[in-house]
Order: sequence, then C-alpha cells, then structure tokens
Amino acid sequence: MLEVYTLNATAAAGASFPLASVSLQKGASALLVGAGSIQLNKCGVYMVAVDASSTANTTIQLAKNGVLQPQAQSVGTSPSFVTLVQVPNNNTNCCCSEPTVITIVNPTTAEETETNLHVVVTKVC
Repeated sequence: MLEVYTLNATAAAGASFPLASVSLQKGASALLVGAGSIQLNKCGVYMVAVDASSTANTTIQLAKNGVLQPQAQSVGTSPSFVTLVQVPNNNTNCCCSEPTVITIVNPTTAEETETNLHVVVTKVC
C-alpha cells in the first residue's frame, strides 16, 4: 500500500505532476520513484484512487507505462477518480522483466496547477 501527496503541484502540458511526500508505505509492491512515478513491483491488480483540488478547472489522468488510460480521467476544481491497474509480471532482477509504472498526468495543452494532489495505491489481489 502506498499513499503519496503533493501541495501546489504544477505540470506542463502533457507532463506528469510531481508527487513529493509519502504519507504511508507498507511493503514494496508500490513505491514512489523519482518525482512523480509510482512503480508497481508485484503482479496482480491494484486499486488507484486519486483526488485533487485547484482554484480553476483542471484535468488529471492516469498513465500506465506512458499510455494515458481513458477510464481514469477527471476534470474540475476537485477532480478525482478510482481505477484498477493490472500488473502482469513481477519486477525481478531478470533483464526480461520491468516494473509497471503509473503517473498522474496533465493531458491538456496548457500548464496546470493542483493545490493538493493525493494518490492511494492498494494491491487488491
């Protein structure tokens, strides 16, 4: 399980929002890596819950391995969504495996700022 958040996060058009702080981390199945990527290391299904707030309408969307997920997008001053992400393989030291990486992206053509961005990732099975 992983809970991360950031305050006053700005993302350029098409870029991922930075995630700065880990509130809770239990185990190693989901890890915050870098400034805005969450690495899913164990095969299975993960529930990803995202909520944000902003002073103007903004758009947030989940990207899995760089591909925008159409079912995981929200627009407004309090955008939020809950979605499931399937991870087919464990991330191992084998050169054939790599982790599944998710990011929260600004899919628009203009820079956007979230006052608060909060993400919870829970391995379901």
